[in-house]
Amino acid sequence: MPNNAQQFKVRLAQATGLSDSAINAAWPEWWSDAADASPSAQAELRFSIARNLGLDPRSLLDDQAPRFVWNEAAKYKNFTGDQERDRPAITSFGASVSRTLVRAVPQHYSLVGVPAFTIRQSILANKSFISFVDLLGLVWGMGIPTIHLKVYPLSAKRMCAMAVRIGERAAILLAKDSQYPASIAFHLAHEIGHIALGHIDEGSALIDMEDPAEQTENIDDEELAADRYALELLTGDPNFTIEKQGQGRNARQLANEALQTGPAHGIEPGTLALCYGHVTKEWATVQAAMAHIYTNAKPAWSETNKVAAREISWELLSDERASFLHAVMGGI
Repeated sequence: MPNNAQQFKVRLAQATGLSDSAINAAWPEWWSDAADASPSAQAELRFSIARNLGLDPRSLLDDQAPRFVWNEAAKYKNFTGDQERDRPAITSFGASVSRTLVRAVPQHYSLVGVPAFTIRQSILANKSFISFVDLLGLVWGMGIPTIHLKVYPLSAKRMCAMAVRIGERAAILLAKDSQYPASIAFHLAHEIGHIALGHIDEGSALIDMEDPAEQTENIDDEELAADRYALELLTGDPNFTIEKQGQGRNARQLANEALQTGPAHGIEPGTLALCYGHVTKEWATVQAAMAHIYTNAKPAWSETNKVAAREISWELLSDERASFLHAVMGGI
């Protein structure tokens, strides 16, 4: 076992492809330069890193290549990276974070088999439309912990979102961010769809590498079903679409019509604007319209993780795991 922690950190990054931010997040707060000289501290360092990153601790105690625990237990949608190197890192990191989350959220209810229409009607009993915050309330109310990954396992962030099943539990990890909540609401609704439709096997994960709303080719049946579930949840119609009239709309016109028409039909204005963009592909106009729809834009990751920080029972986690989760959530 190497005696120098810095050498171990470099070897870990080179051998696994894990990003520096992921390794630093997993690095225990108790570590010090003085601990470098202690064989027992060196061993505990490796066990701590292994627990946080989903690695086999035995593979870190000598010069053999580090091995990820959850290597094949995942279904990837639209994966274009290095199959042998990248997938094990993403899967194991996500599974490790998810296991920590479900441990800190003891009460839960099953979402499997619950129709989108049922959820929609329940939320609309007290709301005029379904917003991103409403969806966050739904998942946390069901005991499905959901966070945004401010620390990503790889240097290149190619993942959109990930749903993980731990026993009978589920967790959602969002990776793509936006200043406007509507696009992230669709990602979250899509992952809710995967869970409710039973697409995730026990002890496995489903990773959407691309934005489901922007896929046009090679869309499999599960992705189509999750899209339909998300559309029905957000709009009331699994086949919802918009017809372009005349020359279309400029940004101000689109925003005004979305603000007026959306709530009248139980649809969040930003969601309606995104549906217009999906049909017309006039994404520049849609993005400009978002600035008029949301006058106080703020990153969705912050809202997501602030809600999570309030809902997580931090006292149920060890100091090591709590520190790792805080780092992954961007310090919130």
